[in-house]
Amino acid sequence: MNNQDWYIDAFDEWYPIVYQHRDEKEAQEQVEFVFSELNLQYNHKILDLCCGYGRHINFLFPKVSFVVGYDLSLYLLKKARHFLSDKISLVRGDVRYLPFNPESFDVVLNFFTSFGYFDEDKENIRQIEQVSFVLRNKGTFFFDYLNPLQVKKITKIETKKTYHSYIIKENRFYDEISRELKKEVSIYLNNQLKKSYTERVKIYSLDEISRIFSSQNLHIQKIYGNYNKESYTEESPRLIIIGEKNE
Repeated sequence: MNNQDWYIDAFDEWYPIVYQHRDEKEAQEQVEFVFSELNLQYNHKILDLCCGYGRHINFLFPKVSFVVGYDLSLYLLKKARHFLSDKISLVRGDVRYLPFNPESFDVVLNFFTSFGYFDEDKENIRQIEQVSFVLRNKGTFFFDYLNPLQVKKITKIETKKTYHSYIIKENRFYDEISRELKKEVSIYLNNQLKKSYTERVKIYSLDEISRIFSSQNLHIQKIYGNYNKESYTEESPRLIIIGEKNE
């Protein structure tokens, strides 16, 4: 497996164990935030980009009539199919190559740091290019990302958590050379190592993201630092951007 393909290795049957804290309650609160800030309407066509096992879609539908979930992980999509309505389309694919017609969607949602997974800037930019391509003019892009100002302060953070009989050890650090947040993950069951991999997310500043958005006709409308609608600052846990396509 190529180093750049870490996301293929990470988003499998172990993902719900490592990220068990990203639960339904959190998803519901985030969807409520989106409804409030984006003024979603029943007839809007929505793409949940990198939808995982559909925890956000579960609260979008049936308040919105047309929702498509898109993800690369076959395992997570199969998990989503078990509990989502058959009226919801789930599509497997790469974020750099969206298989939809131009201006197919009114809204594209990108929750929980699903950006910056590729080594080359042009590949990460292509993801935003594809978002703009499938958005209608005046459509909305919701972008939820790490706070780059916080990430760059991380020298080493080690954590240990349990989930049922599993022990998950994580080691986070910011690599200044590659400009990536790296997280080494090790999963143990009965003191035996079952899985290990390293997540890698390229870190872009707000100015860099703003330039990428602008290059793809996405104009930033609002910026928040969390889901409580507080302003973005150096201490914010997140960088949440709401952009509008305006050709």
